[in-house]
Amino acid sequence: MNRILYYGDVQSIPFYNCSWKSQEEWFEMGQKRPYLGYPITVFGIFIELLYPPILYIIFKTKLIKHACYKIIVLLALVDMTATATWCTSCACTLFLFVNRIVYITLPQYSDLIDGKLAFLSIILLILYFLFWFFLTPTVCFNSVGMAWFPDPFSEETPSEEAADYYRNTPQAWNNWIFVSTMLFLYVAYFVKVRKVARGQKSKAAAAIIVQCVIICFFNTVCALVYNSFTLITPDPWILMMGMFFY
Repeated sequence: MNRILYYGDVQSIPFYNCSWKSQEEWFEMGQKRPYLGYPITVFGIFIELLYPPILYIIFKTKLIKHACYKIIVLLALVDMTATATWCTSCACTLFLFVNRIVYITLPQYSDLIDGKLAFLSIILLILYFLFWFFLTPTVCFNSVGMAWFPDPFSEETPSEEAADYYRNTPQAWNNWIFVSTMLFLYVAYFVKVRKVARGQKSKAAAAIIVQCVIICFFNTVCALVYNSFTLITPDPWILMMGMFFY
């Protein structure tokens, strides 16, 4: 976004030259996958329609007074608007997971967690969102690569200079830190939940552990897929998995 504000329009941004091909030729370069695109579109619309009633229930039942639901509402708004969505979503997921660990580890401070710490978390998440929205390269979906890339691939002759200009290093750091931290938090949460679940019925204990794994599973796997771009050229099925989990 900052480059658009600085240069005035998209076409003036360096290494963003689309004029050497017509719009029809650019469309021909793309790869259409209707049997994949239509189901994902329908599924996406279905999920979007689920958000309003869920948010209504959260406010109607006054669950919003709890810190975790405040973060969930912010995460839902980020997902619905799809603005700076991936990295902000990672941060929301991370804060949500930390919130749950702190809550079960220090239940005596539940009032503080649901009060001042909740609003501090939201302020930090909004600042993180503003950073990604204004100060990092915009990512674009590439139909051939079936993934989101910061490089528009619009140059007639690709160059290392253009690749460096559009390289989104902050997002790479976001993904690596997110995956590494989530691995640590998974272990910590698993150990703590097992300790809390002792003495409970086995089914209840198992349900809690399953929830521990599901909470942030999709974001973690998607981050791993995008991290693999820096190491290997993933197979199409891996790219497709990353797209579905995204």
